[in-house]
Amino acid sequence: MKNDYLYCYSPSMFHFLRSRGHRYICVGINEKTGGKFWLFAKNDEVSRSLDMYDESKQTK
Repeated sequence: MKNDYLYCYSPSMFHFLRSRGHRYICVGINEKTGGKFWLFAKNDEVSRSLDMYDESKQTK
């Protein structure tokens, strides 16, 4: 099954995606963990930004 959504629990990833111009659909709280998440629609642009985010994390 294809997952069309990205549940982002990382504030640093959230800020990175927002700085790249991506808009989130909603914000929520995980019922089991109490962790805050931001929901993004997963598309090619978001996937490219996630690759860039991963690369930036590896160079630090």
